Amino acid sequence: MLIGGSVALLTSGLVLGDSRPARATPSRRGGMQPAIAPVNVAVGLDIYPRSAWGADLPPTGVITRPEDVRFLLVHHTASPNTVPIGGTATVLREIYAYQTGPAKGWPDVCYEFFVDPEGLVWEGREGALNGSVVADATGGSQGFAQLVCLVGDFTSVLPTVAQQAGLVRVLAWLADRNRLDTTPGATTTFVSRGSQRWAAGVTVTAKTISGHRDMSSTECPGNAFYPVVRDQMQALVTAARGPSGPSATQALGTLLHSGRVPTPRRQSR
Repeated sequence: MLIGGSVALLTSGLVLGDSRPARATPSRRGGMQPAIAPVNVAVGLDIYPRSAWGADLPPTGVITRPEDVRFLLVHHTASPNTVPIGGTATVLREIYAYQTGPAKGWPDVCYEFFVDPEGLVWEGREGALNGSVVADATGGSQGFAQLVCLVGDFTSVLPTVAQQAGLVRVLAWLADRNRLDTTPGATTTFVSRGSQRWAAGVTVTAKTISGHRDMSSTECPGNAFYPVVRDQMQALVTAARGPSGPSATQALGTLLHSGRVPTPRRQSR
């Protein structure tokens, strides 16, 4: 299981806390934390259920279970890095409206989980907390990948340290849940079900933690952050797994201190 805890990252000046209020309160970055309490799924990992942002927005179609989860896929929303009124819940509701609308026509948001700039983790697609579900926007890997999406646009800036630590934490939990090998360089293969990059029937080899651009012709999860996903994420997640391993924030802090992962600049509010 993933070990967590509040650890001050001296290299960045940020602290990732474990406390999650059960009532709506202003967040550190100006948004609102939801009235619905998060669900504790592992030591140090709480996840806000889908009802915290979309209780009145049910799926528009059937959500199916995958037959064979082989890897994890990192996305970003490419939405503004400013906090809207209503906080992360507002962003997720906007994503739902777009992705279930005429533009995409998917039955729900396409990602299983979101991580916001404070490092808070949110259930996305209905049922993801209870087990793996089939995602969309997977580049032909439907049924083989679980998607975690960072809230924000990381084309030219990095996610906050708290957000990166939240990502590591949820990826480690998903890797444990699906019994995935995340050691650096570990890969898997699957037969594509068709995308604008991989034609249906093509055998694709991917790292067990990959970025969206590895599956599709896209810049997601952003030019600034993709090198971290490509070069460091497996090591970070592996370091954060197991009962004797460090927390996600400790693992990330170690790499930040070593200079192997760039420290994000503080974003203006």
